[in-house]
Amino acid sequence: MDLIIKPKLLSGCIDAPPSKSAAHRAIICAALAQGKSTVLPLAMSEDALATIDVAKALGAVIKINGNTAEIWGICKPAQAALLDCRESGSTLRFFLPVASALGVNATFTGKGKLPQRTVAPLAEQMQRHGAAFTCIDSLPLSISGRLSSGRYELAGNISSQYISGLLFALPMLEGDSEIALTTKLESAGYVKMTMQALQGFGVKIEEMPAGYFIKGNQKYIANTAKVEGDYSNAAFWLSAAALGSDISCTGLDENSLQGDKAVLDILKAFGASIASTENGIAAKAQKLTATDIDASQIPDLVPVLAVVGAFAQGTTTIYNAARLKLKESDRLASVSNALKSLGADITKYDDKLVIAGKPSLKGGVIDSCNDHRIAMSMAIAATRCDGNVTILGAECVNKSYPDFFEKYKSLGGIYQCHHV
Repeated sequence: MDLIIKPKLLSGCIDAPPSKSAAHRAIICAALAQGKSTVLPLAMSEDALATIDVAKALGAVIKINGNTAEIWGICKPAQAALLDCRESGSTLRFFLPVASALGVNATFTGKGKLPQRTVAPLAEQMQRHGAAFTCIDSLPLSISGRLSSGRYELAGNISSQYISGLLFALPMLEGDSEIALTTKLESAGYVKMTMQALQGFGVKIEEMPAGYFIKGNQKYIANTAKVEGDYSNAAFWLSAAALGSDISCTGLDENSLQGDKAVLDILKAFGASIASTENGIAAKAQKLTATDIDASQIPDLVPVLAVVGAFAQGTTTIYNAARLKLKESDRLASVSNALKSLGADITKYDDKLVIAGKPSLKGGVIDSCNDHRIAMSMAIAATRCDGNVTILGAECVNKSYPDFFEKYKSLGGIYQCHHV
């Protein structure tokens, strides 16, 4: 599906969608708990559905009623299972250690770019602790054997999802374990979210100066988990507001551990005003000026922040961004190419983007590269372009925010669909 978007500022109040990151974690904890848990509200994105389906394939019973999931934890794990992770890197990296800890002979599959997104650093550590892999650098891959406790060493600057996956699995093992980080942890907020979810289901993790200590023989305890609003996706609307739209977002916890809550401070650094009102959090356009952004802790925000930078006076540099090449697309290239297509002055380097802001962009045709965050970011850019913006492959938003364009329209956005 291609969309042709007309330039128009947006206006209105919108509920932040439920956090996809929090939903993944709550569903997994509930699946590992004995008895019935409830997780709500859920946004039925492709990624969330992938985690639900994998949990069911491992032996959990899950019933969906509207935006609520009732989950009966795994009593007897499947002996063997085919686990389709669709395009969800979180689903794959979280469940690899979990399936091995449960002793399931599992084959993991996926589609899109996921089969090429490496899990080798995690798999190599698992191999040293009882797991056997048919391959470790692409999908499909099969695992057998049972994970054992011990010392796991991982770099902190590759993927925080490796750390989270082990934090789900290691408490279930008989012995105590340690995760030792060999480099500084990036995307640390996501690991904090994992620890928060585990605590809600009765599992305790001890954070150490350079890693984590995990007591063995712990039991997950059934719970009702309420999924908070998602700063990652609210960032699109808040950025649109900083660019001149009149939007406020409800349902965001200002005390959230989400790393992407940093969008508030970054928009302030650009010069936008951020205020909490009875209608939620609102950003107001001021004179935007360039700023430097460290992407190491907030990689998912880079596409939309690059859009803001394209309209800010001066030169914005987004650095420590090499990991973006390993996302749903090579996001450094995708963001650069998309904004160039709209007329932006942007230069891509190996680990950074340098953007010279302009008062407006001309519009044009952009390829989403089947990357949900590219499609949504360019829709926000369209609000400030002089001409139409055509987004090729706009249906990719189903991965994380299926009703994004419905919400866009509800705020006054105008577009035409062209089904191909």
